[in-house]
Amino acid sequence: MEVCKVAADIYSEFMEVAINIILYWRNVYPAGAFEKGKIYNIPVHIAVHPEVQSYIENCIKIIHKLIENNEVEQVVICIFDRTLKPIEQFIFDIKIPTIHTLDENNCFLDVELALRSFCLKIATFSGIIEPDPLAFCFAVQLHTKESTGAALAFNEDVADEMQLYIIRTKKEG
Repeated sequence: MEVCKVAADIYSEFMEVAINIILYWRNVYPAGAFEKGKIYNIPVHIAVHPEVQSYIENCIKIIHKLIENNEVEQVVICIFDRTLKPIEQFIFDIKIPTIHTLDENNCFLDVELALRSFCLKIATFSGIIEPDPLAFCFAVQLHTKESTGAALAFNEDVADEMQLYIIRTKKEG
């Protein structure tokens, strides 16, 4: 089993759910723009607007590719106000386990339980923290290694896709 491939599948599924949950609970779009679904045996709201769905799907494809190659360090969901000033960020550190730390017997169960816990916590916090009336739009930022960011900038195959996303790089060292 290739650890990065499995990690990419798990993180990508989780990020798709997390983005939708954040958009719903932070009131970025009206409640009518979502429909109820279920994942990790809990109810979630999934965006049904075609442009929002397309943006999320494209983000997830790129996130999956980068995680599969162990090239992404963080995924950040940014919420902006009408002036495009960031008003809130959700930061997800991406850590790929090494083959030595991976215990196949409980790895997937642990990850699913952690993801389920996140989904429940954000729903709980949303009942405590009022939706931000300034929330207007969002973006997904990918924090990569410096060499990955430079390579993506010169890759014509992803150049058009990458125009949709804010890519930041961290210094390798």
